[in-house]
Amino acid sequence: MVPTDGMFGRFGDPDERTMWVELGEILSKGSRLQYIYDFGTSTDLKLRVVDERQGRAGSEPVRLLSLNEAPGWECEVRGEDASWICTYCMYERENPFYCELHAEDHECDEPEMLLPVVNSPRMGMCGFTGPD
Repeated sequence: MVPTDGMFGRFGDPDERTMWVELGEILSKGSRLQYIYDFGTSTDLKLRVVDERQGRAGSEPVRLLSLNEAPGWECEVRGEDASWICTYCMYERENPFYCELHAEDHECDEPEMLLPVVNSPRMGMCGFTGPD
């Protein structure tokens, strides 16, 4: 009897696709991939493996180490560093970012839709305000 995972086919069958693959078999230094996070409020991520950690894993589980490069966002009014994003304006305007001075009095008059600017591709999605 061949075990199954119920969704991706039989394990060990070369004709069937499976999610049970070692990460090192599919990714290496220089690999690029795309990932869609949360199909309800999707965030399209483009990822690149820039290096590999060498050494023993030890008794702790192996962890993926990652860091996205934080983009700089400018206030829509004056071009200063933004600290807020309007989740209402983000679908209506090219630049929904505001500094402290201009955040609550921007044209849409929806101050409850303001969220802090954070270093995450999920900024402005589903009330995301950064790591706790």
